[in-house]
Amino acid sequence: MTELKIEKVTEDSPLKAKVQRIYIKSFPLFERVSLEPFFNSVSDGVEIFALSDEEDVVAFFCTLRKGKYYYLFYLAVDEDKRGKGIGSDILSAVIKNADGATVFLDCEGIYPGCKDRAARVKRLCFYHRNGFKEIGPLQTWRGEKFRTLVYGDKEISEQEIEDFWEIFGHLWEGQEIATIPAAPSSQDGKTAGKEL
Repeated sequence: MTELKIEKVTEDSPLKAKVQRIYIKSFPLFERVSLEPFFNSVSDGVEIFALSDEEDVVAFFCTLRKGKYYYLFYLAVDEDKRGKGIGSDILSAVIKNADGATVFLDCEGIYPGCKDRAARVKRLCFYHRNGFKEIGPLQTWRGEKFRTLVYGDKEISEQEIEDFWEIFGHLWEGQEIATIPAAPSSQDGKTAGKEL
């Protein structure tokens, strides 16, 4: 596999449009929030990174860091590059970059009647293979159930998670669900956010 380059993406980065393309293709509408707080680094600990090969951006990930907590907000690999270990490489980079902080994320829940069950099981198995474990009960956001996962032997309580979102939730207050069209040439930059 080709060596991948990791770069922080900012508002004026030439990688921004390519990251947005992967984002729109990878996440259903109800899961999308504005990436602008990540591109603009509007708050300490809010970052977005692109992974590129010799030809193009192949993946991206977004993180939030505060104190001893490091949240993986988004991770997406371009459809054509999946199954090549890039997602696992990203998780390794995230763990390394966390520098001992508790790394956690949310993943779609698996429950009777859930949509796309096979894809959800595959995603959860991916995180399990990479050292994450499920904690706490299913939580509901925008009508969908999610499960929190934490890396390794670390722990995080429901109260600590709630406190974490008290710090970052304001970044997406008052925004609607993202509506960027899939075609990069027609993107108008209007996205919307997570109601935390």
